Amino acid sequence: MTSANRFTIDGVDRIKFAVEKLDDACRFATDWGLTRIDSGDASSKLFRTADGSEVEIVETDLSVSGRRPIINASGLCEITWGVTDPDGLARLGDMLSKDREVSVDAAGGLHTVDDLGIPIAFRMTRRHTVVLEPTRFNSPGRPDRINSRAPRYEAAQPTEISHMAIGVDNAGDASRFYIERLGFIVSDHYANRGMFLRCAPRGNHHHLFFMNGKAPGTRFNHLAFKVRDIHEVIGGGQRLDGLGWKTFAGPGRHTVSSACFWYFNTPLGCAWEYAADEDIVTETWETKDFAATADIFSEWTFGLEKSDGRLRGPIAHSKDAPIEKTKS
Repeated sequence: MTSANRFTIDGVDRIKFAVEKLDDACRFATDWGLTRIDSGDASSKLFRTADGSEVEIVETDLSVSGRRPIINASGLCEITWGVTDPDGLARLGDMLSKDREVSVDAAGGLHTVDDLGIPIAFRMTRRHTVVLEPTRFNSPGRPDRINSRAPRYEAAQPTEISHMAIGVDNAGDASRFYIERLGFIVSDHYANRGMFLRCAPRGNHHHLFFMNGKAPGTRFNHLAFKVRDIHEVIGGGQRLDGLGWKTFAGPGRHTVSSACFWYFNTPLGCAWEYAADEDIVTETWETKDFAATADIFSEWTFGLEKSDGRLRGPIAHSKDAPIEKTKS
């Protein structure tokens, strides 16, 4: 264990949403490819990816704690981070309780709020590693797929929750709690616009992306799910489109993180993203400061208009106020 991961946080274990239209939200989650499971609570609908990452959906009730979205009538209620070591969980509880209220649930999970007021939780991770047969591609001089047709997916079955993006007033300020208190690491920046953070030295390029928002306040922008490859991004997206769900952006490929993507609007107060082939990094990854130009959102994309020189996508509504750069 490195000092940067003394709490042994290793990824997103569960995301909880409260929504106005519960049936529509559950239908979307099922169409998305998540598996419905018994939550043990009739008022809570629980869905899982292949590795055990969870999405919980409840009906919005502003009078009940745990059923209030952070801003809109439908949206994020709580982010649960997975921890791999009981001692790390204990250290988290000791550290966080110094300056904020921390409650402990019946299973030993910790519940509190971050400096933005977003409910966050920590528990011993319930995810497991899913080992998939690698996709083989043919390229000039290197034919890796011989006498075999390329895969084709009728639908996507997400393997894990990859990351989330949150719009804030100031990405530098929002990141400070996660960097200084929880030991998150800056993978890359958008100059004056956003911070890509990962919760562990090795693994996904980012688990959390804070971006400056045009409107004041905190807003949950999107939740990304990792799928096997570009074939599954396309297959899953085509099925969603055929079922009548509307594309937000994509398909395309990000410049930062390299991931192939397809975003859809959802009844959960945010967009959801199919993502594949993102950068996997280690302690030797070199943080880069990217200029937030009109083409930085993607290397190539369908469904985004750039003819007027302005980006239309998840960081479109950014403001130009500078943020403090974080040293990597």
